[in-house]
Amino acid sequence: MSTALVKRILITNDDGIAAPGLEVLTTLAHTLADEVWVVAPEHDRSGAGQSISLHSPLRVYQHGERQYALSGTPADCVLFALAEWFADSPPDLVLSGVNCGANISDSVQYSGTVGAVLTAEHMGIPAIAFSQAFFNREGVDWSPVRHWGAQVIRALWPSDPEPACCWNVNFPACAADQITELRWARQSTGSIQRTQLLAGQDGRNLPYWWLGFERSSRHIVEPDADVSVLRDNAIAVTPLRGPGTLPGGVARLLLNEL
Repeated sequence: MSTALVKRILITNDDGIAAPGLEVLTTLAHTLADEVWVVAPEHDRSGAGQSISLHSPLRVYQHGERQYALSGTPADCVLFALAEWFADSPPDLVLSGVNCGANISDSVQYSGTVGAVLTAEHMGIPAIAFSQAFFNREGVDWSPVRHWGAQVIRALWPSDPEPACCWNVNFPACAADQITELRWARQSTGSIQRTQLLAGQDGRNLPYWWLGFERSSRHIVEPDADVSVLRDNAIAVTPLRGPGTLPGGVARLLLNEL
């Protein structure tokens, strides 16, 4: 008899099919489901939010058994998978990530990682977004997700997944053994101070611009803010839909009790 949490998990991300965080999440999902499918963007689609492709066709490329790259956005990946493979038997759970970098505060509204789970929830499927904070992009420590990810999913998985719920989960930038708590977090605002434009010229001397942001979260100090929870080396769990507490109506859980 299977001891899996669910029968089928669908995984996507916004960093692309070759991203290391996708491999981390896929390995984790195999400990929870009898069947794991991966449908991820062909290339990095960070910042795509919940956008879908309306002006270009979608192309799909198989990368392995139940593993595909799609030429679209993370939301496209969820919708394409539901239409192509799961029309009659949808997945029990959609996981998105693991994003390289936190998706907190004002970043959430632009996040393709989060956009994928909002799309899944809209289609009636429970979903969880995973993101790993870091201080150095060249040396991201994935151990918090590897060590605690499965327990977090089990803690959030509803005994009755109707109606569908979705969560945004951020892991702090520290070693796994420094984390002791899973805490409900409120999405903060105000980390984007202003927009920035970086100008350049192409090979024909025509102008172009890179869009970016000037950011600071030093002023965000409320203890329940997502930024503050990560500063405390706790796992920040923010409901994207539904009540502002963890299952059971609590604000925090000790990980050694899960």
